[in-house]
Amino acid sequence: MLSYVFSLFSALNKNSHPGDIAHGIALGVAMAIVPKDNLLWPVLFASCIFIKKNTGAFFLSFFLFGFLSPFCDIIIERLGFWVLSISALQPVYSFLDTVPFIGLTKFYNTMVAGGIVFSAILYIPIYVIVRLIVRLYRKKVGYAFSMLEESASSHFLSKFPLLRYLEKLNSIKDFFNK
Repeated sequence: MLSYVFSLFSALNKNSHPGDIAHGIALGVAMAIVPKDNLLWPVLFASCIFIKKNTGAFFLSFFLFGFLSPFCDIIIERLGFWVLSISALQPVYSFLDTVPFIGLTKFYNTMVAGGIVFSAILYIPIYVIVRLIVRLYRKKVGYAFSMLEESASSHFLSKFPLLRYLEKLNSIKDFFNK
């Protein structure tokens, strides 16, 4: 788990695309919300493996929001009941119930239906918010860390006389190569 934290912070401070980080976190939250005791969850998880995302952000958000998802059970159950009681979708549910192996997805369970709908509703707002946070982080905090890293490394390197001498030789060489 610690490697996922390092992977996420490495992606935040490097030049990885903010959309990859946002997709990773949004997919991790979505997979944490969907109940895991059905065939639908492994199929969704396997499809998430093939989506371009930051893997560290995906697994970190999956683990963290997995602990928070039980607090959303009431909302998920009510949303699932509402989705399953839509009269226009009853013929679709009846057809899906007759298809082999579809019953193993437990789509008729209020928690499964509600989890799918709730994660679909949350996906885009989470994606947009995380992408904005990454942009702000890189603009404000990431710049300060890079400046601190540069000053710390140059201060550290200036303590060694041999490295100072090599730096002088490099600057002299650059002067003559112009």
